Amino acid sequence: MSKFSLAKPGVAFLAVCAIFVNILWGTPFPLVKEMYAQMNISAATLGDNYNGQVLTTISIRFFLAGLITLVMAKLMGQQIFKVTPRQWYEVTSMGIVSTTAAYLFFNIGLVNTTTIKSTVLAQSSIFFSVILAHFAYKNDKLNQPKTIGLVLGLTGLLAVNLMNNGNGLREMLSFSWLGDGFMVLYGLVAALGMMQAKRIGSSLNSFVMTGWNLTIGAAILFVIGLFMGGSLSVITWTPTAIVLMLILALIASVAFGLWYWIVQHAKIGEISIYKFCMPLSGSLLSVFMGQDSFTLPLTIGLVLVCVGIVVVNKPPKFLLRKKASDESTINAHTNKIQ
Repeated sequence: MSKFSLAKPGVAFLAVCAIFVNILWGTPFPLVKEMYAQMNISAATLGDNYNGQVLTTISIRFFLAGLITLVMAKLMGQQIFKVTPRQWYEVTSMGIVSTTAAYLFFNIGLVNTTTIKSTVLAQSSIFFSVILAHFAYKNDKLNQPKTIGLVLGLTGLLAVNLMNNGNGLREMLSFSWLGDGFMVLYGLVAALGMMQAKRIGSSLNSFVMTGWNLTIGAAILFVIGLFMGGSLSVITWTPTAIVLMLILALIASVAFGLWYWIVQHAKIGEISIYKFCMPLSGSLLSVFMGQDSFTLPLTIGLVLVCVGIVVVNKPPKFLLRKKASDESTINAHTNKIQ
């Protein structure tokens, strides 16, 4: 085992890494749309083959990311091919869930909604994680701070959709299944993938796990894209498109590999607070690139989602005091009865 794997990182270093990872995760939202524009991939030119072409193209990104991650793991001294049959089964199932299914929903959803809406709606994954953890783990049950955080977050998600532009009831209730719906489904599948990673990472190096997960999942996603009408021949490989593809692949490699490494040294609940950086970085970058503008509903939704994520992971002190007070009251009442 490499020295890198044995090193015990400090809390401050883990915090910096978590912030860095979530800023990285926010940047692909506007960059992917710009890459598609450079490649001349649009619904107007491709028609019914558009969604298939999106999957075919983006699978190249994750396949490259997987190869980059495996090279990184090899440079760290890991035996990337020393994987047991059981581990091959686990990383393959993880690849199908966290790469194939998640990014099928994510990338079709991304190109069928605005960048800021997709950035906010993708954060539904953390709320699904809290709910699923309640049933999966005995020490991670829903409590008052988590409930308040979930309400705030879901209110933010609704604000993005139900207050869309504010032009009449029809506009306020606008909801696109291919866009907004797929982004929410991505959140659910991503939460399931995180639970898989937590289990698999205990027996397999996080970078090896990430590399094979991305490579296998991307290969399956590529085949699905071809069956849906995608083709390599229609991609226009401009210099800018190539650079963006390599940047996006590197982002995915570093972000996923580093995040799963962090998970091995810290509790999910302790580091998830830093996910508020993701929607902020994605939204700010999209505004900076001129793809979107901050409207009042989108701003409200963004703020509520960020506040909800913070409350879920770092409960305010008054809530903790109230919980302690309630427990004391219950204990006192029990003692009095006895």
